[in-house]
Amino acid sequence: MPPAFTNRPPRWLIPLLGSLVAFGPLSIDMYLPALPAMGQQLHATQGQMQHTLGSFFAGFCIGMLLYGPLSDRLGRRKLLLSGMLLFVIASVLCTQVTQVEQLVVLRALQAFGSGAAVVMARAIARDVYTSDELPRVLSLMTLVTMIAPLLAPLLGGALLTVFDWQAIFMLLAVVGCISGLLVFWVLPETLKTPPGQTGSILKAFHNYCLLVRDREAMGIIATLAFSFAGMFAFISGSPFVYISYFQVPAQYYGLLFGCNVIGMIAVLLLNVRMLKVYSLPRLLMIQSSAQVLFGLLLLVFHQQGLSILVILVVLFMSLVNAIGTNSLSLLLQQRGQQAGSASALAISLQFGMGALASLAVSWLQDDTPFAMTLVMAVCAALGWVGQRMSVAHIGSRLHE
Repeated sequence: MPPAFTNRPPRWLIPLLGSLVAFGPLSIDMYLPALPAMGQQLHATQGQMQHTLGSFFAGFCIGMLLYGPLSDRLGRRKLLLSGMLLFVIASVLCTQVTQVEQLVVLRALQAFGSGAAVVMARAIARDVYTSDELPRVLSLMTLVTMIAPLLAPLLGGALLTVFDWQAIFMLLAVVGCISGLLVFWVLPETLKTPPGQTGSILKAFHNYCLLVRDREAMGIIATLAFSFAGMFAFISGSPFVYISYFQVPAQYYGLLFGCNVIGMIAVLLLNVRMLKVYSLPRLLMIQSSAQVLFGLLLLVFHQQGLSILVILVVLFMSLVNAIGTNSLSLLLQQRGQQAGSASALAISLQFGMGALASLAVSWLQDDTPFAMTLVMAVCAALGWVGQRMSVAHIGSRLHE
């Protein structure tokens, strides 16, 4: 095992942790341009193909809920490596499917493994950085993560011009192997309490009960979960809205998707500067209010043309990662002793809401952008309500 960090964490740690967080968006976004073609080859409907997204979100949530508290008890490193091995195996098996039902199951297993990388990266950051450093570090990790959704749809579309869709999953397996080897070679165990001395495994899972009863924590979690659910409503609906409804060629879908990522990067860079001026609760209120506004405008103007829709989607999506990063920073600052469990609960509920949003888009689908924009607007409004709940609880606690 590599030696533990003794002084300041090395500079390469943030890019490595950011790349681990990127497993989620990479696994989701790279195959989006292939969804229509995969549906034809597997003789599946649009709704059935969207279920492969829903199963991924469900597997992601379950995996993180298990990995989070176990990592608080057993340590981060071994669980991280086991999850990445499962991700690689499931990715390879995805290339062999002949029915959409098989793909739904294997996507859930793939997500179960990748959940270890996502939740463990945030817990490791909380282990090695101070509370004051954490918001900046998580923002920088997210900037690294943004490379994945920026390149993934473009890379997926490019692969489809030369290979069949199976090449996308084979590439994911290769990426998983490389990342796993890097973790094995350079990343030490970061849990400061020696494994075996943090209480029973059942006690580790009891942390979830404590968090669920904490109104302030659940308000913060609701803010990030519903904001991300709005993003997944877009992810689920956009291939069919852009490619089928607006007749955008599949190879150009990644360019439109990339506009959202550029907006996210710009807002995250701005977010790092605004953290020096505003408190986290105040900044979150500004950002969640703006997202509600853009969600309502999307719903009102959803049939006014591709250009207007793309602009409003970019404005909406640009706020998602800033809201998520600030919410998670606030949660981990206040619940540092439960970092693995808090991170797992927050991110699993985030993706759980994403799964529900994805299913809602498929259930409401009427072959227009209405279903996608309606779910996005509702999610933004619920995220704003969650932020108001957390702020109100902080205010009442301060006056006690």
